[in-house]
Amino acid sequence: MRNSLILGLFLPAAALGQTPTVGTLAFVPDSVSPGYTLYQPHNQPDAFLLNFCGEVVHRWEAADTLRPGNSAYLLPNGDLVRALRPAVTAGNPIWAGGGGATIERVTWDGAPVWSFTLNTATERLHHDFVPIPGGNVLALVWEAVDSAAAVAAGRLPELVGAGGIWPEKIIEIAPDGTGGAQVIWEWRAWDHLVQTTSPDLPNYGLPADHPNRIDVNFGTPEPVAADWLHANSIDYHPQLGHILVSIPTFDEVWIIDHAAPEAGLIWRWGNPAAYGAGTSDDRQLHYQHSAHWIDGLGLQPGSPDFGKIGLFDNQNSSDLGPYSTAHILAPVFADGLYQPGSTGLFGPDAPDWTWTPDTPTAFFSSGLSNFQRLQNGNNLITLGRTGMTYEFTPAGTLVWHHRLPLSNGTPVAQGTVLTTNANLFFRATRYPAMFPAFQGVDLSAGEFLELDPTPLPACLPCTLELALLSNSTGLAEVAATGGNGAVDVVWLDADGTPVATGTVLADVPAGLYTVTATDANGCTAALEVDFFNTGIPVLAGPDRPRWTLYPNPATDHLTLTPSPTSTSPSTSPSISISISSSTSPSISISSPTSTSISTSTSTSISSSTSISTSHLPSGWYFLTVTDASGRHTLPFCIVR
Repeated sequence: MRNSLILGLFLPAAALGQTPTVGTLAFVPDSVSPGYTLYQPHNQPDAFLLNFCGEVVHRWEAADTLRPGNSAYLLPNGDLVRALRPAVTAGNPIWAGGGGATIERVTWDGAPVWSFTLNTATERLHHDFVPIPGGNVLALVWEAVDSAAAVAAGRLPELVGAGGIWPEKIIEIAPDGTGGAQVIWEWRAWDHLVQTTSPDLPNYGLPADHPNRIDVNFGTPEPVAADWLHANSIDYHPQLGHILVSIPTFDEVWIIDHAAPEAGLIWRWGNPAAYGAGTSDDRQLHYQHSAHWIDGLGLQPGSPDFGKIGLFDNQNSSDLGPYSTAHILAPVFADGLYQPGSTGLFGPDAPDWTWTPDTPTAFFSSGLSNFQRLQNGNNLITLGRTGMTYEFTPAGTLVWHHRLPLSNGTPVAQGTVLTTNANLFFRATRYPAMFPAFQGVDLSAGEFLELDPTPLPACLPCTLELALLSNSTGLAEVAATGGNGAVDVVWLDADGTPVATGTVLADVPAGLYTVTATDANGCTAALEVDFFNTGIPVLAGPDRPRWTLYPNPATDHLTLTPSPTSTSPSTSPSISISISSSTSPSISISSPTSTSISTSTSTSISSSTSISTSHLPSGWYFLTVTDASGRHTLPFCIVR
C-alpha cells in the first residue's frame, strides 16, 4: 500500500524568528525519539555526538590537515569507523565532490585500531562505505579508465574528456591484524556494460534486453564529466548478502549480490529510461542520496518498515522550483528474485511511503542529505546544504530542529544568519539511547557548538525547588521556588491519584502524599509529605530532631547525620533495619511516584552513616527516616 504524508506543519527557519538562528531551534522533549545524533560536518576534521540541546556529548578528533571523506559510523562496542581525506586536494589525479582517501577505525577514546588508504592515480575512495558483520567494510571507489579504453568499450567519443572516465568499483576491506587492512573482494561496474554504439565492440545489445547491465552512454551529468556514475551511498543486507548502491546520475538505486558478482545488477529502481524501458515520464527518483535498508538502530523485526529501503530524493521539480522528498520502498524478494511490478519492470510500482513538504520550495537540498525512520516511528530528515536536521512525528509535527552553527567548519555566534553551503554535512544519524555503545560511558552535557548560546527553555538548568513550610494536624503547606514562569503544584496520594492542587493540602485522610511542582519550562521537583490528620500532634521546632543529607545532589553515596536539638527526642537518634513497627527507627528510599526503591539496614547511629546510592539512576528520590518522634522525609537528587 502506498502512503503519502503531506506535512502542513513544516516550519522553515524564518517561521522560528530571527533569534535563535543556529543550534537547537525547536525541541519537544516528550515527543522525540531518545538518543544522540552523529555528525561529521564538512570543512573541519572531527566527528561528534550531539544531544537534543545541541551540546557535544562526545567528540572524535582528527588532525587539522584532514577533512571528512564523507561518512562515519558508530559501532555497538563504541568504536567509530570514519572516512577522511587530506584538506588540500590540489594536484590530486582523481578528485571530485565527495572524494575520500582513508577509512579508519578508532576506539571511543580515539585510539587507532586500523586504517586503510586508497588515493592513487588510478583509484580513490569516495563518498560512502558500510561496516559489515565480522569487522570488514564495503567501500565505494572511483576507478580511472583512460579515454582510449572508454571509447573501445563503446562509450561515445564526445562523452569522453581528456581525463577519461571514472566508473565505480566496490571493494571489501578486511583488517589485517597489524593496524592496516587489505582488499579481499571487488565488483567492477566496467565488467557489466551494454552499448549500442557498434556491434563490433564488446557487450553490444539493447539495454532493455539486458537490464542487469549498465548502458555505458547513459547518465553523464555533463558532456565530458569523468565522474560518470557518482555513487553516493552503499549499504549491506547481512541476511541476503545483497549490496545497495545509489547512482544519482542515473536517478536509480541498484542491488548487487555479493555472492554472485558476475550477475551484475539483480535489481534497479527509479528510472526505467536508464535501461531503455521507459521515458522521462516514468522517472521516480531525482538525484537521490542515502539509500539504505531500514534495519537496526532501534528498528527491529516486527516493525512494519523493517527491511524496506529508505532514501532522500533531492531534486524533484515543480512549477515553483525544485524541492526534496523522502521515500520508503518495499521491493519484494521471493524465490531468489526481486519480483516485478504490474508493468513487468522492476517493482514496486511506486514508493510505499513518501514525505512531501506542503510548500515544495520550502524544503530543498540539491545534494547531500538523508532520511532515517526512527525507533518510535518519527522521521529524521536533513538538508545537508543548509546544515538543517528535522525530526517529525508520524503525523507531521515538528519536534526537533537543529541547524549546525558552523561556517566553513568554524563555530559561529547565536544570531548569525548562515547561507546555503556555509555549514555542509553529508548525513546525520540518530543512535538510540539504548545503543550498546552508550552503556557505561559519560554522556553528560558538554559545550554548545555555537558561540554565545541561547538555550531553549527545555534546555535550561532545572532550578525549581520544593520546601515544606508546615505540616500540622490537618494542614500541610509547601513553597515552590526557583521556577521559571507559572508553577503548577499537584498533590498525589499513595496510589498516584491527584487529590489537590496548589501549595496547601487539607481535608484529606492521613498518610503519605507526594507533591510535585512543574514550571513553564517543564522543570519538575517533588517532595514526599507524611500528612497528619488524626488528631495526634506532630513534634515540631525544638521538640523534633533534625536529619541532614549530604552531598546533595549525590552520585554513589549519601551521608545521613542526626542533629538533635537542645530538647532531646524521647528516644536517642538511631536507625534500625526494620520498618515493620512505627516505633522502631528505620530508613527507606522511594521514588517521586512513591515506589519503594530500597531499604537500608543499620543498627544505630550517633554521628553519621553512609548510604549507598550507586544502584540508583539519575533522578529525584526521598529518604525517609522514622524514629520515635515521627517520620522525616528528605528529598535528594542523583546525578550521573
